[in-house]
Amino acid sequence: MQYNGIALSESFKNGRFSGQLQIQDEQLLFINDTGISHSMPIQGIDIQIGGAANRYLFFNHPSSSGLTLYTDQKAILQDPAFSAHPELKPILQNLMRRKTSLWTSAAAITGIVITLMIGLWLMKDKMVEKIANTIPPSQEQKISEQMRKTALLDKHIISDSLINLKLKLITEPLVKAVNDTQFKFSFTIIEDKSLNAFALPGGAVIIHSGLLQKAQSAEEVAGVLAHEISHVTKRHHLRGIISNFGLFFILRGLIGDIAGISSDIATAGAALSSLKYSRDYEREADDNGFKLLQIANIPTQGMIDFFYTMSKEAPDLGDASFLSTHPATKERIDNLKALPVEKNAKPLAIDYKDFKAQLRNELNQ
Repeated sequence: MQYNGIALSESFKNGRFSGQLQIQDEQLLFINDTGISHSMPIQGIDIQIGGAANRYLFFNHPSSSGLTLYTDQKAILQDPAFSAHPELKPILQNLMRRKTSLWTSAAAITGIVITLMIGLWLMKDKMVEKIANTIPPSQEQKISEQMRKTALLDKHIISDSLINLKLKLITEPLVKAVNDTQFKFSFTIIEDKSLNAFALPGGAVIIHSGLLQKAQSAEEVAGVLAHEISHVTKRHHLRGIISNFGLFFILRGLIGDIAGISSDIATAGAALSSLKYSRDYEREADDNGFKLLQIANIPTQGMIDFFYTMSKEAPDLGDASFLSTHPATKERIDNLKALPVEKNAKPLAIDYKDFKAQLRNELNQ
């Protein structure tokens, strides 16, 4: 049996030769690539373990002064030539104990690393939220400026002052309920038949005319906007970007490199495609939006009613929410129904039918 090995000696031209180790006639032989050989007796041989991570076996013998042979192939110790010499037994046992100890230590370290990684993964959402909350909303608003320009490009913006004044009757109580002046909320209606509204980081909310036309009440619209406002206040856009960067990026944030990660976020964040929220963020926006309606003293039933409206207009995957990016409508309705209701809430002071009629007239012009 041959084993890859190295021979070391000051008498060699370059101090070392590479070659093969083998055991023959009670001798440990080294044969280099040119056929030159060196040997040392098995009896009385000294064996040590060392090198990086104790990777190598070193062989020395008093009769071979100045010569050291070594290999990283520890299987050589299993050769019967070594076990045939009783004086080597304590050395071999000690080497095996050290090998076992090294494997045990390596396994323990690996276990600790895996445990830490699992712990970090389980705590990931909390860490992401903590980092997001250290970045001022003004940073998101800088990102939002370009996003808003892109979203409104070539769109017909509803600028009628009366329509926007009536919209303010819905939005103003919600903004006051947020009670955080760091967020600069604005609400823009655009002509678009799709049933949609979306919030940009920092507070700009874009509302499609199709949503306003399909909604049956101002309270339904308030429910949608409370949900979108919650995406802003819960920093979902920012948290999504941080989460997508991975654990190393998160650790940078935890050790205080806020300036560095803010720069990276600004580069990655200015895209409408990054507004796709996870199911957990959608649920959180539902729950927080529901609470926001309660604080604003707006009936929460409107949020639930809009989901019914949405399910009729765009049926989703029903109970199979695991197949969808967002929780299925039925699931979201059931979750909201389970939340406590504020009984003293008052309907919004707006004639919603008249509001829709004015919006329709504006769109038809």
